[in-house]
Amino acid sequence: MAEKVLVVDDEQEIRNLLETILTGDGYEVIKASDGAEAIEFAERENPDLILMDITMPGMDGIEACKRLKGADNTRLIPIIIVTGYADNKMQALEVGADDFVNKPFDMVELSFRVKSVLRIRHLTAELDRAVAYIEELQKNLPKL
Repeated sequence: MAEKVLVVDDEQEIRNLLETILTGDGYEVIKASDGAEAIEFAERENPDLILMDITMPGMDGIEACKRLKGADNTRLIPIIIVTGYADNKMQALEVGADDFVNKPFDMVELSFRVKSVLRIRHLTAELDRAVAYIEELQKNLPKL
């Protein structure tokens, strides 16, 4: 099953471009046009990754990122901020963004960043499973 990427940008052309790049790399793409819609889709679709613009009408990407990272059911979804405003980088990272790509972006670089963040997510999930397994084993050890 293909990994699912949520693309969030108020510009239709950017959403379509990112969809073309990502589907070409074998990902399933879901698209949202603002922060509120991103939160709704993230909760419902449980994507493996979110690519999010900062400057959008209504709820911006910074607020959406903050809310997603603050909610138990979405906090582990990695978020890459994709924006033309490099001065927002620190603010995005402070609210929990996992990476940051400036517009205009290099398609090859973006593709590698997506793969890298997803690889880290998979490794983290494996580590979480191993820790849970060890904790379960410890529960079942005989008391001395």
